Amino acid sequence: MLRGKPRFLLILALLATVMIILPLMAGCSTSDSEDGGGDGGKVSAPGEYSGYTEPQYTGYETTSQYVTSYDGTKIAVDVHRPTGGPDEALPAVLIMTPYHRADIVDGEVQDMMTNPESAARVISSYGYVIVVADCRGTGASYGSRYAVFDPPEVQDGNSLVDFIVEQDWCDGNVGMMGQSYLATIQFLNAANLNPALKCIIPRYSFLDCYDFAYSGGIVNFNFVEAYQVAMENLNANVEKPALGFYPSKPVDSDSDGSMLAEATQEHAANGNLVEIADQVPFRDSLYEYPWGEMGGWATVSPSGHLDEIEKSGVAVYNMGGWMDCYSAATLSFQDTLSNESKCLVGDYDHTQHFENDGIEAVRFFDLYLKGVENGIMDEAPFYIYTSGRDEWRFEDQWPLADQVETNYYLQSDGELTTTMPAAEEMNEYVVDYTTGSGIDSRWLAMTGNPSEYADRAAEDEKLLTYTTPTLEEDTEITGHPTLHLYTSVNSTDGDFFVYIEDVDEDGFVRYESEGQLRASLRSLSERPWLPELPYHPSGEGDVQPLVPGEMTELVISLFPVSHVFQKGHSIRVSIAGSDRHNFRTPKQDPPPTYTVYTGGENASYMVLPVIP
Repeated sequence: MLRGKPRFLLILALLATVMIILPLMAGCSTSDSEDGGGDGGKVSAPGEYSGYTEPQYTGYETTSQYVTSYDGTKIAVDVHRPTGGPDEALPAVLIMTPYHRADIVDGEVQDMMTNPESAARVISSYGYVIVVADCRGTGASYGSRYAVFDPPEVQDGNSLVDFIVEQDWCDGNVGMMGQSYLATIQFLNAANLNPALKCIIPRYSFLDCYDFAYSGGIVNFNFVEAYQVAMENLNANVEKPALGFYPSKPVDSDSDGSMLAEATQEHAANGNLVEIADQVPFRDSLYEYPWGEMGGWATVSPSGHLDEIEKSGVAVYNMGGWMDCYSAATLSFQDTLSNESKCLVGDYDHTQHFENDGIEAVRFFDLYLKGVENGIMDEAPFYIYTSGRDEWRFEDQWPLADQVETNYYLQSDGELTTTMPAAEEMNEYVVDYTTGSGIDSRWLAMTGNPSEYADRAAEDEKLLTYTTPTLEEDTEITGHPTLHLYTSVNSTDGDFFVYIEDVDEDGFVRYESEGQLRASLRSLSERPWLPELPYHPSGEGDVQPLVPGEMTELVISLFPVSHVFQKGHSIRVSIAGSDRHNFRTPKQDPPPTYTVYTGGENASYMVLPVIP
C-alpha cells in the first residue's frame, strides 16, 4: 500500500502503525503448532489450549486516567476490564509503551484492543485486565526522557505495578507482555523486585543494547537515525496521516486536551538518540544524565541487571525469531537466567510473530497468575522452527546436544569445503563501498519495515565468496555459526561483514545469516552470558589498530540459524567491507585491500553447527 512512497516515509509510517499496534495484534484463527495431547479432553500445546480454562468474557470496557509515579510524574494509563462474565477481581497484564497506548485516528480511538482478534482481546476474554501505559516523555504522559530505558522510566514500572494491585479489580497478581521496547522494559521492571510482578512474556528484547546499536563495534546508523525522527514525531503528538502519525488519546478527565498539550510540551526536553549514540561508541562509554547521574549501555540493558532479575523470581517466556536482530539475545536469556522460563524461536523478523501468541500467552499467564496446572512448563524448554524443512520441534537444550561443529574451509579458488588446504594461499579483495544488505534488511525490520531479501546473486559479484559443491544430501545447520578469518589489511582498520547464504539449483542466492566486526575491536574475552560464544568486550581500552600488512585472526560470531540447506543447493560464505544501507563505515581513499589466507597453519574457516 505504501510502496509508492519515498523510502524514508515508508519507514516512519510503518514504525508509527506497526510498532504501536503489532506488539499485541496477533490473530488467533490458525494454529502454528504441533498437535497437543490432552488429559480427559484437555489440550495444552503451543498455540492450542482447551479444557483447562475457557473464554468467559464477551467484551471489555476502557477507562483512562493519570497515575502519579514515585517522583510525581503523571503517567497516562488505559485500563481495559473484561465484561460479560463473572464480576470478580482478576489478574492484570501490564504493557508499557513509548509508541502511544492509544491514538486518535480520524476521530476514532485506535489501540491494542481495537482488533477483535488481537492477542490483547484474546487474553482479556480469558479473564485478565489489560493495563497499557505511555512511558514518561511519550504519548499523553508527562515528563521527559533523556535516552531510552532511563532509571526514572524503569521506576515508573514499579509505581504502575503498585497502582494496579491497589485496585479492587485486581486480585494482586500482575504479568507483563509486549514486543521490542515493550519487551526490554519487562526485564528492567522485573529488576525492581516488586513481589506482585509474577511473570513476563518478552518478545524480541535485546540483552545488551550495545550489541545492537554497535554490532561488532560498527554503529547501526540507519536504524538510530530513522528511530530518532520517528520518535520526535510520536512524542510531539503530531497529526501526519500521510506518514502514519496521529496524536495520542487524552485521558478521560482531559476533556479539552489541555493536559495532553502540557504533557507534549514537556516532551520537548527529550534527549536526541543520534547525539547520545555518538557519545558512546564503546561498550564501557558513559554519558551524563541531566540530573547528574552517569549512564551507559549497562544502565539501559538487562545485561546490567541480571542479578536483580534472577532475584525477582519472575517467570519468563522468551519469544524470538531467527531473522530478528535480537535472536541471540532471546536464546541467551533462556540459557543464562535461572528463573523458571521457556523459549520459542520462529522464522520471524521483528515485524512478525507466532500466529497464536494470544493463546500461548494465556497458557503462560494461566499457570503463573491463576495457578492453573496446564503442563506448559512440563514441555521441553526450547520450541524452535527450522526453515527449509518447515518444521517446529521441542529441544531440551541450546546449543543442541547433537550438533557437530564442522569446519568449512575457505579455498583460494572460491570453494568452501571440509578439507583444509595444505598449502598457504590467499585471496585479495578491494573494499567496495557500494555494497550493502539492502533497505529491506533485518536491521530496518526493527523500525517496522518487513524484511524482504532479494536474490543476492548480483550483490555477491561485488563480494569475496566461497561456495560449497552441490550438496548431495539435506544439511541442517542449527546453532551459532562462527568465522575464523586470517587476514591482513593495508590499513590500520577495516570493517568486515560476513554472510551465510543458500544457493539453489537455479543460482538464486537466499540470505540466511550475517555477522560483522570492526577489526580494531577484535580482542576476545569470556562472554558474560551463556551460551559460550566468541565475545568482543569492545571497550575503549580494547582498541588495537591493525599493523598494515600484518596477518591477524578475526573471530566473528554470526546470528544463530536453524535452516536445512536442501540437496542440490550449496552453502555460501560471502565477505564484504561495507554495508552502506545499515552501518557507518569510514571511507578510505583509496579503499583498503583485504588479504584472506586460505591454507596451511593460517587457513580461514567457518564453523557450522551441523545436525546429523
